[in-house]
Amino acid sequence: MSSPLTEVMAAELAASGIDETELNPADVQYVEHRIRDVLSGLKARRAWENHIGPILTHKQTLEVTGWTKQALSQAVREHRVLRLVAEDASTGYSVAGFDDNSPARPLPGVKDVLRVWSHADPRGWMVASWLMSEQPELGGRTPRQALLDGDRTPALELARQASDRVAA
Repeated sequence: MSSPLTEVMAAELAASGIDETELNPADVQYVEHRIRDVLSGLKARRAWENHIGPILTHKQTLEVTGWTKQALSQAVREHRVLRLVAEDASTGYSVAGFDDNSPARPLPGVKDVLRVWSHADPRGWMVASWLMSEQPELGGRTPRQALLDGDRTPALELARQASDRVAA
């Protein structure tokens, strides 16, 4: 009985020109180790997505925004889009900084919030978590919701306080 995973593995072996019977014990151990790494990364990604929402790939971000690659790069440089950088240097994009429209656009005020956080969290994970965590100072709303509601000033002040604490 095959599963999608075994089918992918068989297809990758075939595409690489390696016959499954050619694998020696060291090869098998190497592959098993890499599979464990991938599954560990998948588990971590799912945990993060449960907290901060979906993490989009570069291609998915282009699709939901309708932007070009250059426009996305510029939006990241200008702190209008939250890019997340993983331990292995792979990147994704947090939906926390986008509105719910189609095409998606950066939240009003998110540029100022991301600029404030940039010195304290260059990889983006803390700010993504902060954007999606309820804050008592915002009446129990998340900073993302406060920005969606048009409450930029209180969200920005709270961002300053939180990023200063992290940077200290």
